[in-house]
Amino acid sequence: MSLSFGATIIQFVPYRALLDDFLFAESIGLDNGWVIDQFWIDGAPDVPMLEAWATLGAVAADTERIRLGSMVTNVANRNPGILAKSILTVDQVSGGRVDVGVGGGYYQAEHEALGLDYLDARGRGDRLREAVAILDEALRGTTVTHSGTHYQLKEAAFRPGPTQSPRPPLWVAAQSARSLRVAARHADAVVSLGEYERGIEESLAVFRARMERLDEICLEEGRDPGTLQRCYFAGWANEPIFASTDATTDLIGRYADAGATDFTFYLHNPAEPVLDDFLSSHRMATRDQFEDTAREVFPHFRS
Repeated sequence: MSLSFGATIIQFVPYRALLDDFLFAESIGLDNGWVIDQFWIDGAPDVPMLEAWATLGAVAADTERIRLGSMVTNVANRNPGILAKSILTVDQVSGGRVDVGVGGGYYQAEHEALGLDYLDARGRGDRLREAVAILDEALRGTTVTHSGTHYQLKEAAFRPGPTQSPRPPLWVAAQSARSLRVAARHADAVVSLGEYERGIEESLAVFRARMERLDEICLEEGRDPGTLQRCYFAGWANEPIFASTDATTDLIGRYADAGATDFTFYLHNPAEPVLDDFLSSHRMATRDQFEDTAREVFPHFRS
């Protein structure tokens, strides 16, 4: 099985420096370049943060091959109809290179700062389910009517339609059974984060159990589990990913054995030191480390 690899490139540097990171990722043969979609860095609100989908539109015009997307967009922050319009625009600008990562929202302080309801886990899961159902239709260029608890759309026509067929791929961040079921019903890929600050043994065990539960849910929903990609979003768990190429190889191999088909790793930009502790703990890669990994490690996992 061939695996795919991407870089999570946080947009807290000026655009030209950010674009240079994307061009670097493209030059070393990465499959995906992702921005995060947060209003600010949690605990560091004074660190500048470019808006995700406006940034992706600009990067789409300035790159040629690498796929682009959000890792991940909080559906509470945007009406899904407006979000779908943004996505379809970036899809056209990029020539069909956009992937759509969405999740139910995690950071309570960000919700409160923006005047958004921070729902309990069940409520966030239900809001995610509605938003993803709308996106699944809207991104196909259809006319959508939806009357739900969280969103209402009335004959909303999504034109122009997608560049990709049948629509840009949907990647749903899912940690719980409720969001895993949303992914099984609608998504092309599921995104799973490592267990925050936990070591590899604990994080890997949780990931494996989550993928096994996802397989069960897919079968319950009448879906072949093999049709759903599984992305491991590395860097959240306390895993020394980039301590050496052997460490990187070991981590990829173990998560692939547990079901991962795609990986995304943080790329460090020295212009913004707020996440230097991620670099010192080997959870984030410098350019040199990423380039070495792309040359020495990734080819072993690509058929």
